[in-house]
Amino acid sequence: MESALALAQRFGTPLVVYDLDKLDAAVARVLAAAKLHDVEVSYAGKAFLCVAFARYLHERGIGIDVSSLGEFETVRRADIPPEELTLHGCMKSDAEISLAVDGFVGRSVVDGCEELARTIERSSTHRPTPILLRLNTGIAASTHAAIRTAGEASKFGMPPDAEAEAIALLRAANGRVHFLGLHAHLGSQIDERAAFVAHGIALVEAAGRFAAAGFPVERLVLGGGFVEDPAPALEACIPGIRARARELSIAFPKIGIEPGRAIVSAAGTTLLRIGAIKRTARMRIAICDGGLYENPRHALYGVTHPALVLSHAGEATEPTLLCGRSCESDELGTYEFPLSLAAGDTIALLDTGAYTVSMASPYNRFARPAVVALRGNDAVLWMRAESLDETVARDVRG
Repeated sequence: MESALALAQRFGTPLVVYDLDKLDAAVARVLAAAKLHDVEVSYAGKAFLCVAFARYLHERGIGIDVSSLGEFETVRRADIPPEELTLHGCMKSDAEISLAVDGFVGRSVVDGCEELARTIERSSTHRPTPILLRLNTGIAASTHAAIRTAGEASKFGMPPDAEAEAIALLRAANGRVHFLGLHAHLGSQIDERAAFVAHGIALVEAAGRFAAAGFPVERLVLGGGFVEDPAPALEACIPGIRARARELSIAFPKIGIEPGRAIVSAAGTTLLRIGAIKRTARMRIAICDGGLYENPRHALYGVTHPALVLSHAGEATEPTLLCGRSCESDELGTYEFPLSLAAGDTIALLDTGAYTVSMASPYNRFARPAVVALRGNDAVLWMRAESLDETVARDVRG
């Protein structure tokens, strides 16, 4: 607790802290599960990405998925080799497609037939563009609709009735693309083994159809969505994929996964300062210096992070609605906070390592927070807090 208070004093709040020991443990857990099943791992950069963390992943042999020019620029500045990078995105710009065509990333996951045609048009036979096709298996896993990325209402991937068109485009490409295999992703925060099993079977059956059309599948990427440890999902679905591949008389493809949250979520903690306490006829309200602009997850899909009030252990508590400072209701959840809670106190929101920093916004023109990596008592700045000048840097004087 004292070290957290010292960090808040040193770097200011809001402050996102990554515990490197927890990060190491999560990486070890993912890599152990991958090794057991001979699975490739590529980290979903959308969960959290900065130059220092990209280097951290590279040092541990983990590839990185990028979905924009900004994410690519981050890994480029981290000197990540192209072969470790996979390009994603459901509506790639011409510049993003060129990253794959020109060899700046190792492969592109093509999200639809229109994108496939654009990729083929820009590619050449002397350097075929390595691609996977992203399919929508139609399996809608049990998770919040905002983070579900498969099913009949999903914008992601090619539905089954688009396979014939995709195969026709591959045939007409005349070697301008190198078809590596298939990809699909169920969504996020999925704790449902049956969904992963059905997902894997649907993918390998699609692999059988592509192989029958003359396009054998070298790689089958299952995506991510693991709540924490991918081992249970892999244990459930890999045997079924292997058995179905034998039944279809196709070679067992190299399996890939793309964890994001499973690696970074539990390692992250956000330190916030209470700025005001108010009482209404119904409840006590505590307003902190964070909220929607630095973590929109509660507003988007109702996520409530565990919270601790630092330096108030063992006191009597009362229900308290925690709110951020944005010009919205900006509710972060109702907590049992100490009766003596006061302006100036520091609180810690736990498990904020995924989809917080990466989803922060300039709403109300609040400065986005600093990020530090902590090992023991040694804190290293990974991202500095946004300055006031940076909040207006894009403005053009009239």
